[in-house]
Amino acid sequence: MALLLAVVLALIPLAIAPGWFFYFDVTPKVVLLLLGTAAAALWWAAAATCWTPAGFYRGTRAARWFLLALCGMAVSLVVSTVASVNPALSLGGSNWRYWGLVTQLAALGFAYLVAACCAGRAGRLRVLLRAIAVSGLLVALYGIAQYLGWDPLLDARGYHVGEGVWAIVRPPSTLGHADYSANWLLFVVFAGAALAVSEPLTRWRWLAWAATAAGSVAIVLSGTRAAMVGMLAGAAFLVFWRGWWGRRFRLSYVALALAIMAAAAIFYFSPAGEKLRARVHWALEEPAGGARILLWRDSLRMAGARWPVGYGPETFIATFARHQSAELGRAYPDFYHESPHNIFLDVLVAQGVAGPVLLLVLAASGFAAAIMNRRRLRGARPNPAAGALAAGLAAMTVSGQFACFTMPTALAYYAAIAMLVSLAAGTAPPPRPVSRRWLRVAVAAPCAAILVFFGVRLAIAESLLAVVRRDLDATLVDAAANRYAEYLNWRWPSPSADLWYSRRLAQIAGSGADRAIRVEAFQQAGLAAQRAPQTTEAAFNAYYNLAAFYARENDFPRTEQSLRAAISRAPNWFKTHWMLAQVLQAASRLKEAKAEATTAVALDGGKHPEVTGTLEHIRAALRPAPVEPPHK
Repeated sequence: MALLLAVVLALIPLAIAPGWFFYFDVTPKVVLLLLGTAAAALWWAAAATCWTPAGFYRGTRAARWFLLALCGMAVSLVVSTVASVNPALSLGGSNWRYWGLVTQLAALGFAYLVAACCAGRAGRLRVLLRAIAVSGLLVALYGIAQYLGWDPLLDARGYHVGEGVWAIVRPPSTLGHADYSANWLLFVVFAGAALAVSEPLTRWRWLAWAATAAGSVAIVLSGTRAAMVGMLAGAAFLVFWRGWWGRRFRLSYVALALAIMAAAAIFYFSPAGEKLRARVHWALEEPAGGARILLWRDSLRMAGARWPVGYGPETFIATFARHQSAELGRAYPDFYHESPHNIFLDVLVAQGVAGPVLLLVLAASGFAAAIMNRRRLRGARPNPAAGALAAGLAAMTVSGQFACFTMPTALAYYAAIAMLVSLAAGTAPPPRPVSRRWLRVAVAAPCAAILVFFGVRLAIAESLLAVVRRDLDATLVDAAANRYAEYLNWRWPSPSADLWYSRRLAQIAGSGADRAIRVEAFQQAGLAAQRAPQTTEAAFNAYYNLAAFYARENDFPRTEQSLRAAISRAPNWFKTHWMLAQVLQAASRLKEAKAEATTAVALDGGKHPEVTGTLEHIRAALRPAPVEPPHK
């Protein structure tokens, strides 16, 4: 059982399949979690002997709080999904992370199985830590290679930003984005340290230290400030935990620290450190972390409107644009925000006030378990891994104040807590026959079937969508339309790819392809554009896209109607006001056009000269023509 859990934990961050799935860095991870949790649940239910301490959650107060927090979180997720502003979106999750009800319940169930499997059994915990160290070492080395310019899987242009001397690189490794990679590597750094201090075999200790070192380097090279702050916080926690602050350090430790600092300085000022220096320059220009302060303020205001149950999981993209302030819109007119970039604000918006409370209780149960282990609960010898795991939990919590959960980072957070809870269980009793095994099977089998159902459907739908993309790249519009119809039948009850599909077909319609292909592409694009407002998470963006199609057909009434629908869902987005001003100007409704153009300029914040140019052009059209004096 421990081996199965370890394999799933190791493969999830490594799973990446370019060309196989449309969202190739997200889909395989979610599928692995769903199928892995289903397999582990069936294994647990069908076990002939009790492989966990009987009722391990009754053994310690931390374990009881852990189980109560897990159950409370599950109930809160179900309630917020039922009461969601978009229940289908909350059930399956958004396309960028699939962190809806199904995936979150699978992650919570996986965390319970980790705690139950490892409770009182340090050997099983070491199996999981070994898997994390191996996986983390590979992820970290790939991220370092990406920074140095070698990437056999991904197009490097996707994670290079800027030009010239200020160009930066944000290596995503296999996690899809540098922020997600760095935040997951925090788990690796401290889990590796936990393995190094508790592992009896020398080869595994060396691998653990290698994972810790490579993970630390990869975090720095990613340029992720939140993860670096979290790593420093975790290190400070560990120093305090071990009592090193009050001891005289060995000369070898001081020499090692000085050597690391010297090597870092040499790298930073060397040609290889050019992109890291550019990242520091960018960070100093945005010391407040970009839009975060305004984003947090607007998110709190938004959460206040539905504080009892929230808006539902994964509905932030769909609902935040309506609540975004004009100040945030002016500061970042070209951005729309996917999350509050704070794990507690994220669950507050999604689940209401119960979300952050339950997440705090869950984290507190992990820290409480670490303290119990340190106090040698029941006379058992404390496990030295507890301090490092608690430091990792502290690091991820601090980093989470500036980042959002994705499935791998959330699973790492829950797994760290589960491991700490398992360490507080003391010595495990010998296995004994299981009573009422049929009851466990009756509960686990339907849950596993649901997870398998969603996992298989997601894999098939995403593979079909990848084929659609390949067909469109080859301008095979008819074949793509047939495959896309199959995708619509298999996809989850969550956002579809209609908006992407419509825009990709519009590109073909405006290309130099044969006329028949262009006509077919435009027709298919229009149909997808009409569906998109009901099937896309960002409805305001879908209505804006639909308005563009109606404008190409010179259907001005429907163009105006679509733009006003977009404005009602994102009132402080400059683009819809700007486009509406141009439509009204073309219809000779100049006073209305001037009002919309003025709003667009105010929301644009002076970022785009063409927006100001539209207002000036309308004002010029409104000026009365000069009266010629009569000829004498």
